[in-house]
Amino acid sequence: MVVQYSAAAKNGKAEPNHFGDVMSQRETSCMLPAVFKTPVQRIMLMANGNLQRVLSAYYNLPVSVEVLFNEPEEPWRLKEHKLPIRYCRDINLVCNRTVVCSAQSTVDLLTSKAADLVISKGVGIGQLFRYMNVLPTFTLLEAHLSDDNGSFERLYELRSDDVVCTISEKFPDGMLDPSFCRREQTMH
Repeated sequence: MVVQYSAAAKNGKAEPNHFGDVMSQRETSCMLPAVFKTPVQRIMLMANGNLQRVLSAYYNLPVSVEVLFNEPEEPWRLKEHKLPIRYCRDINLVCNRTVVCSAQSTVDLLTSKAADLVISKGVGIGQLFRYMNVLPTFTLLEAHLSDDNGSFERLYELRSDDVVCTISEKFPDGMLDPSFCRREQTMH
């Protein structure tokens, strides 16, 4: 099942959908199709760059990022600072040795400012928006719910003038159970 979410308001005008939308609106609407039945599932689908924090609060345990792969698509672009520079990244969000979300992403560095922060200053890809003090636009492109089990996934984009991240996240079956990552469990 594929469900798409559009950020357009009922009146046809685009709604602000960046991190700052919580500060600029008197009313916020994030309506997802009824197939996404649980409130926590809808919260995770709409998390806009803060999923690690949301998951930590949900489980009341630390959640860490396990970087599996984080490499430039064309390494020669780094040496020449030829823009855009694309990084491909695979990570797991891990709570108590249990993977609660896996993500694959592309990160496009569009400006020399962003490229310099990563290449010369060693700023991590995941910290770029915060380091640049930028509130990127969040767009949920797709949301999928498994017909077989409780797993679900989403595809979304975080965009600023300097950086564009396209991220696909998969949430395993059972992860909505608050006891999913308690001590007796091991890596899934």
